[in-house]
Amino acid sequence: MFNENVSVELQEILAIELHRYKREIGRMSKEEWDLLIEWVYSGHSPYTNGDGVIDDDGWPLDFINTFRGWSNIREYSNRPSDDGAQAFSAIPDGDKFDDFPEDFFNATDLPF
Repeated sequence: MFNENVSVELQEILAIELHRYKREIGRMSKEEWDLLIEWVYSGHSPYTNGDGVIDDDGWPLDFINTFRGWSNIREYSNRPSDDGAQAFSAIPDGDKFDDFPEDFFNATDLPF
């Protein structure tokens, strides 16, 4: 059930949201349901996610669709036969100076 730090009022709201969300989302796997229950019982709405992922309208993406999106990305990037996934995973993230070409910081031919 709900964590002890979740107020009774919030528990009632989240229980209603969970019931409504379950009808809206349709089918889900046992793993998805278990993760959703854990998320909601810890005091979070099923209509939000913990990763800050937003949809095209700027609203938080719901929990299950965020989970499914991350699962698809993980599955795609772990396929060894897919050269596109390997190339994508090899793109430098820019958190170290070594990620940039030697002449990157001294470029003078910028278009602006």
